[in-house]
Amino acid sequence: MKFYCGILCLLLSTFLVFSCAPKRIPVERPPEVVWQDFWEQSSSFQEDQEFYIQTSVNYSTPDQQRRVQAAIWGFAGYPVRMDISAGFGQTVSMWLEDELRWQAYNPGENTRYIHHDGSRGATLLGFPTPMGLRETSLVLLGDFQHLVPREYHRVESHENMWKYYFEDENITSVVLEQDGSLNMIKGDGWHVEFKGIEQENDLFYFSRLDMHLSEDKEAVIRIRSVDVDRTWDQEQMSLDPPDGTRTIFLH
Repeated sequence: MKFYCGILCLLLSTFLVFSCAPKRIPVERPPEVVWQDFWEQSSSFQEDQEFYIQTSVNYSTPDQQRRVQAAIWGFAGYPVRMDISAGFGQTVSMWLEDELRWQAYNPGENTRYIHHDGSRGATLLGFPTPMGLRETSLVLLGDFQHLVPREYHRVESHENMWKYYFEDENITSVVLEQDGSLNMIKGDGWHVEFKGIEQENDLFYFSRLDMHLSEDKEAVIRIRSVDVDRTWDQEQMSLDPPDGTRTIFLH
């Protein structure tokens, strides 16, 4: 009997010790320090910086789903080219974006599409994205200086992270981890989640971006490789459809 009483007392003492132990509280760093860390970690490319990115992309809309491979290359300050291939490496769409317009040539249709907004043009063709080709390229390279405002309007705690809000900007909010790494960017009717930080030499970038748009449109981008030592000439940056190509201006 004494043995069982001893066991009972031991269990009760253990319960009291653990129940009275102080709870672990997540450490929160000051939001202004986290904000500064974010900008120190972000890349900042000059406009003449050349790059080459290989990705795979899953596009999803209520009407269709498609998985493609995409090669993106060009200059941080325009122009930017992208070739989209599917199946056995067959090119299905070729894009060019410069300071004035976005255009896409679809060889299978022998048709060129033109829009003044790269995000809108791509989405109309079934490739939903909240950003233009240049903006997407810079974000894939870890450069946010042309997308995220430098000054925020207010900040609040968000699931042990910090959420920063902006006024009168295309970006409405940004969520940062406690170490300053980017968790999410949100705009009007869309948001992008950032996952998996990779490093190649001195370059840090996210290996996966989940883009969510309104009307159940999504794009998941997975980066396969990044190269910032490639160089490009004028011919490699051009997009010249063959004679007889039909041209459609999107609205």
